Amino acid sequence: MASELRVNTLKDASGNNSIATSFVAGGSAKAWVNFKADDPSVRDSLNIASMTDGGNCNYTHNFTNSMGNDDYSPVGFVKDGSTNTFCRVYASIDGDTFSTSALQVRPAATSDSSFSTAFDPGYLCTQINGDLA
Repeated sequence: MASELRVNTLKDASGNNSIATSFVAGGSAKAWVNFKADDPSVRDSLNIASMTDGGNCNYTHNFTNSMGNDDYSPVGFVKDGSTNTFCRVYASIDGDTFSTSALQVRPAATSDSSFSTAFDPGYLCTQINGDLA
């Protein structure tokens, strides 16, 4: 039996909506993007105003609504159709943008012993967890 919940306002037991909505908002990603890097183009997103391709496999996610501070937690996923033995990683290099309005990321390949060169993957997916301004 399927259920459906429709509400206009979510409130706690006392009739206040601040606590109830803070749990929902606090536990949700504040931004995410599925980005086709070899094009480049945004396939789908939430709270991403635009993407900047800075060249050399360097991408900046520009937020529609700024984060409350720059202590948020980004998580990433890199998809590449290559069959070689390199591990694909999602990285931010010292000096890259990590601000309330944008996050700069660089997909890279690593071998067992060293950090290899940056590369343009098939897809780059990012999720931002933290507080909005």
